[in-house]
Amino acid sequence: MFRHIVASTALTVLMFFGSGVVSHAADMLRLYEDNQDCADDRVLKGVSRQIDYQSRRVPGVPQVDVVDYYAIHQNDFLPEAYKRPIARRYCQASAALSNGETRTVWYLIEYGQGFAGALGDNVEACMQGFDEWNVYDEACRVVRSGVGRN
Repeated sequence: MFRHIVASTALTVLMFFGSGVVSHAADMLRLYEDNQDCADDRVLKGVSRQIDYQSRRVPGVPQVDVVDYYAIHQNDFLPEAYKRPIARRYCQASAALSNGETRTVWYLIEYGQGFAGALGDNVEACMQGFDEWNVYDEACRVVRSGVGRN
């Protein structure tokens, strides 16, 4: 009898965690807890697209390409909350540029805020010295860290 109870419990647990809805929820928890999001290729491609756009279209910004990212790390993470419905991860990296310079880049990942809120995550990036129009405030403060924000 004990074997039957163990087997049926194991089957129930497997069915519960094997369903698509529950595994999706578990994936979302992993996504929020995983510090590797800052180094995710899709995120870094989004950062590169924004820097490329600024480099080609903003007067006074050097026309360079990002060759590589290193020293990638998370500065802060603000989980979804009652008055803050969007989870945000704040990241920082060093960017090696095509002109031989290295600059600091700060970026923010907003979970579930991709196109129409359905296609992935939104990435906002600011490179040191590239924000000529102060879109991200002085010294890229908007994307540097969420500490002290609601």
